[in-house]
Amino acid sequence: MNLAPKLRPLWKRALILPALCFLLAYKASHLPTSFFPKDVRSIIKNWHYVQFWMLIKSGLTRTYIDEPCTFSVPKVIKPKAEVAPEFRFSEDQLRSFYENGFIGPIDAFSPAEMEEFRVEMLAAEEKTCPTYDKVTPRDPHFDTPKVWDFMKSPAITERIAQLLGPDLLVWRSQHFYKGPGAPSIQWHQASTFMVEDYMDPAIYPKDLSEMFQLTVWIAVDDSTYENGCLEFLRGSHEEIRTIKFGGEDGFYKANFSLEHPYGDDHIVKVPVKAGQFIIFTERCIHGSGPNTTDRHRLAFNMRVVPTSVAVYTDKEKYRSIYNGGRYSLKNWGVSLLRGKDKHQLSRVRQPEEPHEFVEIRKAA
Repeated sequence: MNLAPKLRPLWKRALILPALCFLLAYKASHLPTSFFPKDVRSIIKNWHYVQFWMLIKSGLTRTYIDEPCTFSVPKVIKPKAEVAPEFRFSEDQLRSFYENGFIGPIDAFSPAEMEEFRVEMLAAEEKTCPTYDKVTPRDPHFDTPKVWDFMKSPAITERIAQLLGPDLLVWRSQHFYKGPGAPSIQWHQASTFMVEDYMDPAIYPKDLSEMFQLTVWIAVDDSTYENGCLEFLRGSHEEIRTIKFGGEDGFYKANFSLEHPYGDDHIVKVPVKAGQFIIFTERCIHGSGPNTTDRHRLAFNMRVVPTSVAVYTDKEKYRSIYNGGRYSLKNWGVSLLRGKDKHQLSRVRQPEEPHEFVEIRKAA
């Protein structure tokens, strides 16, 4: 099934709408689904009733950008892990994060370290990734030791631990090359990353209303207003919003406009110097401006979950509709970043292990 977020001709919508109504009714009936194709089973199992209803009542012109959920600021603001004093957030900093959805920039590495890594990152831009056997910016921490070394820095891990807890896994990372003249990345948000596949979530938290995933974005070049620094709509992580298909803006290969009630007074542009990082929840609406300079803007990120969150459960492949393509997970696994994995819910791959000897296991 092609569920790419785009506006379809009226005749196609007329054909799809009755099918969606049938699937919604079938989901409500709780009847067996084993005889349906896999994609149809996934839709019946994973889509919320409000996702079906939004598509149906809009005539296939609107839907949720990701698995719907809400978030409330905790009544008691305190760190979820004890850390060394030099990495400790103040209560005001923690409160600011919970209220705004992001925090930073924070110092981690020197400009000299980033200058050295910049050469390595540019050299890897067009190389085949051994993990996926294709050219892709995804998950460089598996095959680039320097990336994993940066990720394990206490300047980063001890900050995340205060927000997610002491036991942490990396489930995704990515290189970002924003070339000279590159366009803006429109407003977007995510919860369980159903936004990539539109049928199956990538991560499975026990409670969708909790803070169950954070992104750390590290600047390799200075990220400025001119070359397209990250922008956030502060406070917008309170709930997952809807999108309207079509529009002038694009998100990689997708085409939609994110619907939200926030005005320009909520926009916060965050310049970041090389070696600094930002922590944010993907539920906070974010994007980046165009690169109006004649130089590239390099960065990389990692996405972190507590060990109590399962990732890619029972999946051999995953799709990324907006990036285009299907990725095999045979060489993928979560990587223990901090603490212990007491839950063992996901396949594991530690980046220190040589690629050809990596043991990928599905824990009991």
